[in-house]
Amino acid sequence: MSRLDLPFLDLFQQLQAQGMALSPEQYDLLRQALGKGFGLENWKYKGIDPDDCYWADLRDLCRVLWVKPSPNYDAELFDRVFSAYVQRKRHDMQALMPQKAAPVVPPKPTKAARQLPKVPPRRMPMSQPEQPQGEAPVAFKMGAAGLPAVDETGLHLTPTQLPLSSRTIADSWQFLRRPMHQGLDYELDLEATIASITQQGYFSDVVLRPVLRKKAELLLLVDDSNVMLPFAPALQPLVSAIAERRITPAQIYRFTTYPDEYLYDWKQPSRALLLSSVLSRMHPRRTIVMIWSEAGATTRTINAEHREGLLRFLTQLSPCLRDLIWLNPLPTDRWIGTLAQELARRLDGRMMPLDATRLLYLAKQPASMDRFSLRALA
Repeated sequence: MSRLDLPFLDLFQQLQAQGMALSPEQYDLLRQALGKGFGLENWKYKGIDPDDCYWADLRDLCRVLWVKPSPNYDAELFDRVFSAYVQRKRHDMQALMPQKAAPVVPPKPTKAARQLPKVPPRRMPMSQPEQPQGEAPVAFKMGAAGLPAVDETGLHLTPTQLPLSSRTIADSWQFLRRPMHQGLDYELDLEATIASITQQGYFSDVVLRPVLRKKAELLLLVDDSNVMLPFAPALQPLVSAIAERRITPAQIYRFTTYPDEYLYDWKQPSRALLLSSVLSRMHPRRTIVMIWSEAGATTRTINAEHREGLLRFLTQLSPCLRDLIWLNPLPTDRWIGTLAQELARRLDGRMMPLDATRLLYLAKQPASMDRFSLRALA
């Protein structure tokens, strides 16, 4: 891919190297904004002097897209790196210009304060550079290529219509982490023993019951592909419950379209983790998995790579978990004729739309240890 196709990628990478947790989606937003003319309104380099290049619009645009309130908020770091970047660029352009005696540098025009227009979100996955074979992905993650645009007919979701409240999330977790028998320990069941003595006499045997332990951990896997961006607010109550330790222990990982050989850290999206290492830390009596993905419900055409990747992942996942709930933000009538319908059948009803009543119902159901293996391999 040419440098013109990746404008200011070196600036983006320098900010990442200095500690700003920027994602590929944020760089793609800059590309879209530049393509619509934002950030380059006063770009007037005429080959006279590099100071004629007005960088203020580009700086304002990058600050809007990349500097925002977050755990790694650092406006001073951004300004320092951006200023050093501009100085280097000016020096490089100065070296390429013909030497002239005492060039006249016109004064920079004063600009009235204004507000940049809102940059629209992307619709299609950005094209990623290919990874060399044998090297773990670091900065970019590739999913199934060539997925069509989202059909937005009938889709309306605003932050005021979030179906899963914090209360619903908390109640569901309490049901999911109910006590379960772990190990070979047994204890005396006093009430059952008394009932047995009452019915059979004094010399009846004592009644034992398995020792139940209330140990559970949550693994949340979030699809961060472009088609899931409009539904991000609906996931926030669950993410907040984990961040505030109302659900603990818990881990969050990212994937794009489907989990392949790697998962990606929630707070540092460029950090790749081997899927096998995550699976090895799971426990079939403790680990509860929640998956946040549309599962191919946004397109009527079933992508073969997408389908095979998801089935392969479920086959690897099935022996490692205690329970599974797949949260699909699209309503069930949008699943018909798509990959989501097939997956919902294979998961035996564990895929659900965003409905509080349905989530509480699934959370109360006892986990079946063989349900997912049999369905995924069917």
